[in-house]
Amino acid sequence: MPEHEVGPPHEQPAPPPSHIDPTMVTRGSPDTTVAAMSTEFTERLRERAEGEGGVLLPGGSYEEADMARAALAALRGWAARRERLPADRADLMAAAWWSGHRNVAELARSADVSRDTAYADLRSRGIEPRDKAAAADAPRPHYTPLTPEAVGELAALSQSVTLPAMRTEEPDQLARTAWALSGALERIADLLNPDSDNMVQWGRDEVAHDLAARLATALSHAQNVAADGVSDRQLAGRALNQMAAEMADQQWIVEDATVRLFHPDGDRVDVRIGQGQFSDFVPAGWTLLESARPLREPTGAEHLALRAALDVIAKTLSASLTEGSHDEAAQPAAETGGERK
Repeated sequence: MPEHEVGPPHEQPAPPPSHIDPTMVTRGSPDTTVAAMSTEFTERLRERAEGEGGVLLPGGSYEEADMARAALAALRGWAARRERLPADRADLMAAAWWSGHRNVAELARSADVSRDTAYADLRSRGIEPRDKAAAADAPRPHYTPLTPEAVGELAALSQSVTLPAMRTEEPDQLARTAWALSGALERIADLLNPDSDNMVQWGRDEVAHDLAARLATALSHAQNVAADGVSDRQLAGRALNQMAAEMADQQWIVEDATVRLFHPDGDRVDVRIGQGQFSDFVPAGWTLLESARPLREPTGAEHLALRAALDVIAKTLSASLTEGSHDEAAQPAAETGGERK
């Protein structure tokens, strides 16, 4: 057979790039544009996200996406708890036993199960309830370390309870507190499992900082709850009592502090933070702010936040003080060879 001359393959023209019709993605006027993706476009985007190990979440803000993700996590957590209920009940039964509750009938009533089930649960955890000698022993600690599975289920349960209360335009401060704590539980579960998706994607440092940030958020909302409906005089009196108790325990407290605030435009403002005395025009113990700039009086929640910040400063700085620093500072100048500079 004659040999055919081999030449370069015929080049096919590249298909034109597929353009996404802007109307598939958005709708509205130049001033008001909202997402309006078609079902086909959304599914293609979902396949691409899941193909790269991600997930496509509804919602336009971080908080909305966080709630959307938590909604599915709560459902998965419910399914996992349903399968683990007998084992969880036995663990709780044993924990109650080792906490000193040795009446099997009471344990059965509390768990809403029969006494036979209570006996079986205890025996499954190495406890013989009929052993009178063992029952007479004082409660002794039975250490069980935290597991990512258990804490993860706890986080999912917490989210399943708090999520419905967050699905509103303005969740109340108590719901926001509970929601932030739910997220903190989830981060603890991540930290317990180095192979979790968030630990692999973010790393331990970011997960730990997110845990601290969520706890700080919970504290901020809790301070709003604590100040709601409480008079300034009551809040001031509580602060005064707390400072008196810390001084009675020989703890350091912040008498006053001056902070320098810096603005990106280059402006700087010094603000002195102190506590009202009985001779001042505010209740004793109330937070006082002084500055060259006009300052409004802090709200109750802001007073609590500033008091908490000063307490953290006092505890942190006192830990860095040596044992002899207080005695040395109290010595007269003559004993130290002259005036202290």
